[in-house]
Amino acid sequence: IAVLAIEDRWTPDKVKEAKQCFGTSELEHPGTRVLAFERKNTYLGGKLTGLNTPKRIFPCASPAEVRQLIEGYDDVVAFQCRNPLHQAHYNLAIRSLDAPNVNTDKALLLINPTCGPTQEDDISGEVRYHTYVVLEKELIEKGLGERVRWAYLPYSMLMAGPREALQHMMIRKNFGCTH
Repeated sequence: IAVLAIEDRWTPDKVKEAKQCFGTSELEHPGTRVLAFERKNTYLGGKLTGLNTPKRIFPCASPAEVRQLIEGYDDVVAFQCRNPLHQAHYNLAIRSLDAPNVNTDKALLLINPTCGPTQEDDISGEVRYHTYVVLEKELIEKGLGERVRWAYLPYSMLMAGPREALQHMMIRKNFGCTH
């Protein structure tokens, strides 16, 4: 929760915003639908002062807390997902620790799922979180607990293509990930 000291107010050009963010203004795109139907017609800007962390059913660590969680590893491979992991995701994530550009002796896999709202037909963040908890226990039972950490991200996926991919990269870099 935060307080915004309003310094700027404007009416957005939502068609232009959709085209620049998502590459389309078609309403079939989930991000464009969010802009058209959920965002209001006035945007505000200014200084944001944080008050406290919102309470969620899943734990959300700050970048500093995630960096502390992964401290001591040479390479930290981030794996982002927005739905429960299926077998292909699992194999890809675990095998990433054995990639040629990863120091396998001092490598950690950070599974960093987004647990915020996504598309209308996606599984809810709460249900996704509970599937991740089960998988985390299974990984510990398989002896992989020391090589894997979890950090839940309260992020809403907008399917914004390359721009959103760059944003995800910056988030994980801020968390301390190297890959």
